Amino acid sequence: MTVYLIIGTVILLSLALSLGEKKQAEADVYEDLRENYGKKARRKEMTDERYAQVPGYYTRHRQEGQIDDITWNDLDMDRLFRAMDSTMSGCGEEYLYYLLRTPAGKPEDLAYTEDQLCFADRDEEARLDLQMTLYRLGHTGKYSIYDYIESLDDVKIVPVWRQWMSLFLPFAAFGSMFLSTRFGVLALIAVLAYNIITYFRQKAGIDPYIVTMRYLLRILMVADDLGRQEIPAFREEMEEMRKIIKDFGGFRRGASLLFYNSETGSNNIIDLLLDYIRFTLHLDLLKFTYMLGDVRGRQAQVDRLITILGRLDAAVSIASWRRSLPVYCRPVFEEGAAGPEAEAIYHPLLAEPVSNSLRTDRPVLLTGSNASGKSTFLKAMALGALLGQTLRTVPAASYKADMYQIYSSMALRDDLQGGESYFIVEIRSLKRILDAAEAGGRPVLCFIDEVLRGTNTVERIAASAEILGHFADRGVTCFAATHDIELTGLLQDRFENYHFQEDIEDGRVVFHYRLLPGPSDTRNAIRLLETLGYDAALTERAEERAQHFLRTGAWT
Repeated sequence: MTVYLIIGTVILLSLALSLGEKKQAEADVYEDLRENYGKKARRKEMTDERYAQVPGYYTRHRQEGQIDDITWNDLDMDRLFRAMDSTMSGCGEEYLYYLLRTPAGKPEDLAYTEDQLCFADRDEEARLDLQMTLYRLGHTGKYSIYDYIESLDDVKIVPVWRQWMSLFLPFAAFGSMFLSTRFGVLALIAVLAYNIITYFRQKAGIDPYIVTMRYLLRILMVADDLGRQEIPAFREEMEEMRKIIKDFGGFRRGASLLFYNSETGSNNIIDLLLDYIRFTLHLDLLKFTYMLGDVRGRQAQVDRLITILGRLDAAVSIASWRRSLPVYCRPVFEEGAAGPEAEAIYHPLLAEPVSNSLRTDRPVLLTGSNASGKSTFLKAMALGALLGQTLRTVPAASYKADMYQIYSSMALRDDLQGGESYFIVEIRSLKRILDAAEAGGRPVLCFIDEVLRGTNTVERIAASAEILGHFADRGVTCFAATHDIELTGLLQDRFENYHFQEDIEDGRVVFHYRLLPGPSDTRNAIRLLETLGYDAALTERAEERAQHFLRTGAWT
């Protein structure tokens, strides 16, 4: 009796300590979520290997109109994703990534209503309950949720009758002890030895897939918990989720006791006792076999659950990011609008951004020196269009535009592996925009930084004028930056000219980053050499060469 009391006390203490640690950890998370909502998202501890799997939902839900890899990289969208990602689960991470790559084509196709994006601001208690529930779901580690689910197609399992045999034979051997103690003991030892040996052999074959079942169980448990919460803005999706959960009753029944949850770090005596039961009776292998059959017939429902959980999680992350911005607006979409109209638009990743405003009914040509603000303005306008059509949020005081197919050609590089020069990469990039414009469908909005920089001056200017003119003739709304002042005259009947400029004050270069009307009328490159300490004789000779060319049209 004393031994039993000691064992019972140890078990109870172990459980109490485990529960206490869990409650304290959740209390810390709860307080952190309450205090940091609406602040800049803290960068998650995420390895490159894990981050490479975040596009998992996106790659399984490809559709027309999603932005391509060139545009994603040009706009530094990985960095923007990380800056706004405060999701609590793998479902939320993957859905937010998918959302940023999937601009809507019509206002009614936007992923969220304004009511859904505002619920987190209206009801702090509901938001915190939702986030804490999703916190218990957590992440899938270095693989996408879909990598896990698709891996189930590769499982080779032992026939179910053999699992049942492994379950009943120990009881049969134990029962035989009442007929013959010696025979029964030997039979029990033999059966247990057989079960243990075959258990570890079979478990090794399905161990990678048990992780999938654990995560699916967590998805169902979290969905069940959320089903008890009231979130009016997502009423239809919550009801759909409740119906799906009912279909997985058999999948869930008894499973939570059979799988040791390594993700939570639990390692108490109860788990150790259950481990002995598992490898002597094969209960987890038997349950796995039935669970696998359930999942293989319900992939569409699993996908829908992941989508709903991801949408709930991402909605809170977007609402928090919105609140962290100095200014944001809800976009106004107007079919047939001549071009985006923006008031005080800025780049959301800059610590101290300078805002600019633009109203034009024609494509835009930007001129100005390096570092004057051209590329940043292009990216601010591109992000405004993309975020408006994905998150219903624009970093600006106001924004009105049509809904576009969005492309860019800005931060290209030589394709060393493919053996293509920068110029080939560049003209391929521009060709994809032309192809999209000529294919019809939604109007095209594109952003080009330094058109055809990969070739010589004469051919660059000639070809750039024709390509940009062709864009304008095809109805493409194009924002292009260039150092070639000649283009401002060649395209003045089809493009609106704007520029950025800097001043030299007390020997220092001062950039104002303000968008100004008309083409640039200053040449400061050689002056910049002077301010940075280049030899005076060098800069004087450079200025003489430039002036000679401007007078004669020939270099000397």
